[in-house]
Amino acid sequence: MWAFSDIIDVNYIDTNDIAAILKTYGVEAARNAIIKEVGSVFGVYGIKVDRRHLTLIADYMTFEGGYKPFSRIGIGSNVAPFLKMSFESTCKFLTEATLHGDFDTLDSPSSRVVVGRVVEGGTGSFDVLQPLTITA
Repeated sequence: MWAFSDIIDVNYIDTNDIAAILKTYGVEAARNAIIKEVGSVFGVYGIKVDRRHLTLIADYMTFEGGYKPFSRIGIGSNVAPFLKMSFESTCKFLTEATLHGDFDTLDSPSSRVVVGRVVEGGTGSFDVLQPLTITA
């Protein structure tokens, strides 16, 4: 392709092959391609998804330097049982966690939501304290 850069405008070549993008351009380019492709899938149906949500998904899929599927198979490598149960196949993950004696430290937001705890991120990461003065 680079040999034909005088014929092909390489600045406008596009693909949805995440593996090829990862191999050729690196993890950041693959991350951006995931954001673009997932956004376009929803866009076809007129569904608007905030880019920040797509960024979280892409970050999860690429944070180890490669990319992994955003599915029950991809999330199955995560050690947190409640996180796995919150995604899909609850009974399967619950049974496996029970049989293997898995323990969940409730570090992930999904794990905390499942058990009814406040997520320690965003507005749940701090308290707002205002001094109260009472005049009588």
